[in-house]
Amino acid sequence: MSFLTRLFRPHVELPAELATRLDAWRAQPDLNERTPLNTARFVVVDVETSGLDPRRDRLLAIGAVVVEAGRLRPGEGYDVTVHNPVPSARDNILVHGISPDAQTGGLAPDAALMGFLELARHDVLVAYHAGFDQAVLGRALRAQLGVRLPNLWLDVAHLAPMLAPEVRQNNRTLDDWLAQFGLRAHARHSAAYDSYATAELLLILLARAARAGYSSVGQLLAAGEQRERVI
Repeated sequence: MSFLTRLFRPHVELPAELATRLDAWRAQPDLNERTPLNTARFVVVDVETSGLDPRRDRLLAIGAVVVEAGRLRPGEGYDVTVHNPVPSARDNILVHGISPDAQTGGLAPDAALMGFLELARHDVLVAYHAGFDQAVLGRALRAQLGVRLPNLWLDVAHLAPMLAPEVRQNNRTLDDWLAQFGLRAHARHSAAYDSYATAELLLILLARAARAGYSSVGQLLAAGEQRERVI
């Protein structure tokens, strides 16, 4: 952790147990971008929120799935509903299906986010339209745990058209890409199911990346960033 990161770390008073777990997470090794793609660990994440504004709306649920060494590891997944004292609006509930009782009975935000950090380690985080998930989680982590997420992100919305150029349609949805490769989410707009479906799509894209000559995590991240800049 750099001096500047420590200097500008938001200060939040935490229970001793959470503080100990957070220290252990901080001590995790940093990502080695030279890690071969065929051995790398990726954490695919999706969030559900009380609205579509990542700067204002509340975090309601986190779903995450681990892809490691080219395989899904569902036993290491994460699925949590975050406690909110006031449920989101009815129209919002109709989208994600998280009931008022589930929201008010969810896990405390600091504990829910700590569990996510422990799964994520310092590995690459992956999402479809990752900027939204990154902003929502970043704001919640600063507020609840006083940490800034150091993980690098890979956006499947940029990766898919780069590695499947034969699909000549821009701004496709996750549903479009799932259908393109014969995949199906068991329930859309569920953080857990969406992260699993995105992970299945990632596996296809990682195989294509290997065939295209990408051999390391850093190479794929750089290509994704370049794609993002030109869109």
